Amino acid sequence: MLFQHFSLRSLLNVTSAVRQAVERTSWFKKRQRYRVLYWREISPLAVPILLENACVLLMGVLSTFLVSWLGKEAMAGVGLADSFNMVIMSFFAAIDLGTTVVVAFSLGKRDRRRARAAARQSLAIMTLFSILLAGVIHAFGQEIIDFVAGDATAQVKDLALTYLELTALSYPAAAIALIGSGALRGAGTTKIPLLINGGMNILNILISSVLIYGIFSWPGLGFVGAGLGLTIARYIGAIATIWVLMVGLNPALRLSLKGYFKPFNFAIIWEVMGIGIPASIESVLFNGGKLLTQMFVAGMGTNVIAGNFIAFSVASLINLPGNALGSASTIITGKRLGKGQIGQAEFQAWHVFWLSTIILTLIAWGSAPFAGFIASFYT
Repeated sequence: MLFQHFSLRSLLNVTSAVRQAVERTSWFKKRQRYRVLYWREISPLAVPILLENACVLLMGVLSTFLVSWLGKEAMAGVGLADSFNMVIMSFFAAIDLGTTVVVAFSLGKRDRRRARAAARQSLAIMTLFSILLAGVIHAFGQEIIDFVAGDATAQVKDLALTYLELTALSYPAAAIALIGSGALRGAGTTKIPLLINGGMNILNILISSVLIYGIFSWPGLGFVGAGLGLTIARYIGAIATIWVLMVGLNPALRLSLKGYFKPFNFAIIWEVMGIGIPASIESVLFNGGKLLTQMFVAGMGTNVIAGNFIAFSVASLINLPGNALGSASTIITGKRLGKGQIGQAEFQAWHVFWLSTIILTLIAWGSAPFAGFIASFYT
């Protein structure tokens, strides 16, 4: 009895000491500030962005699911083509980031005209660039696949080339959807991009399923239907993005159709590119590393190519919360800097940094034991 009393008293003393130590930390004193920051600023932005980014990533993942029943060669072909597509999409996403920052900063300074100009200029120049890029890929598609696929079988290379040429047609639509969504996020409108990207995913599933496997007595197009369905869904999403900006669902970013044909303001373009190009170099190098890995395993057989693509796809899904918090931090920090609140911007950036580090660590450790189960969904 005396021993139990002593043990209970010791436990209470330790608990009290730990509590006093926690209460003396700077974090405990600022806990209400952290709580307000999370629920009022970070969460309303990060959650819709997380879902939107998931929809963007799932466009390619769902195409893989849909072709997986056509055989491992089809999955490997999509994987090889998408490893190159991801490098291109990462560049578009980086310019999207530059647009988000400039729009958020301009609206923080209550300069709507500059915010609209940044969105319009980014959309126009990236649309032109993506059209040029699609033409280059169609001209040199075979050389690109030979470089990426290495010693893969001729059948896998042919399928990869077909998918790459079809999805390259969607680059202008993807650029419009990404840049337009970035501008809307910079203005604090996160639900509309989520709805657009979610709608594109639903359309991708419906259209691609019909085009691949057919409907009623029509047998479908087979593998070609996957790339074609993705392209059609992206163009519908691009049209929806332009419509949202034209009607002014966010009054700060109302853009007329004829405004896209105004002369370029290179001062604003360089401001966007000054943020987007360094970010794009980082992102392209990161995804380029994945592409190099894909090239190394290309000669190891179709099964290895498909497995490597599945692993990268799962890793991208795991990284989604960190990417969403990063985008939310960009918007919050941009608006704070636009208002001249440098100290507040720094405080919020550090908070998001540690929050994303903790969340990604927990997700990575928690998902590792279930890696095989997660990968089984792709087969």
